[in-house]
This record gives sequence, structure tokens and C-alpha cells, in this order.
Amino acid sequence: MSYIIEKLKEVFETTIESGIKYEGSTENPKYYELVCKAAANDHLYKLLGNNLCMFNCEVDNTDSILILFSIPINTSEESGAKHVAERVMEVVENIEKCFVTLDDLKSEPIQEDKVVYVTAIKKIGKED
Repeated sequence: MSYIIEKLKEVFETTIESGIKYEGSTENPKYYELVCKAAANDHLYKLLGNNLCMFNCEVDNTDSILILFSIPINTSEESGAKHVAERVMEVVENIEKCFVTLDDLKSEPIQEDKVVYVTAIKKIGKED
């Protein structure tokens, strides 16, 4: 488990220093476009068998990091919704262990993408 926490911290710190800027809506992000943008800029990572990317953004006039996990739903291998839910909970558990407090956390299944997206917002700056 410590590898997962260390990798999350490493990607988080790298994102703060030199990450990609996201200026779209954090309420309704265009998930697929974000994953493609991260891949194109070599900022897409594998963790827990899922894709992970992070972006610098602004939420409520505060510098923040958008954390995005893309969890594939492979119907041929999954043993139903329970297995997918367990994978989502594993991701959420590790995000919470790493960052302790989060400013937003949600998951959203996108059937046409065959993916569940888990997004978290961690504010890093002072509010204006």
C-alpha cells in the first residue's frame, strides 16, 4: 500500500510544479478529453490497474488539483457491479489515505466509455 500512497504524492507534487492546466468545469469535466490530454502530454499514469492523471485548476478562486482516475469496466472480466464498486472504493480509500482531506470527491460511470471516473479536488492555495 505504501507504493500507492507514494506514487499519488509524487504525481501530486509533479502536478503542482509542472502539471497541465485545466480551465474547464470541475462540476462537469469532459473526462475522455482530460484523459487524452494527459496522455498526449505524457502525464497519464497507471495505478491499481487504472489510469490516473492530475491537473492544476482553480476552484472558488483557489489554486487546486483535479485528481482523475479512469477505472475500466471490462464486462468480460468483471463479476458484475459489485466488483466495479470494490475497485472504486479501493481508489477512494487510497486517495483519502494520501490526502486526508479533500474538497470534493465523486464517481461517475460513463457506459459509452465503459469506464467509471473518480474525481477528487484538493485545494492547495489560499482563498482570495
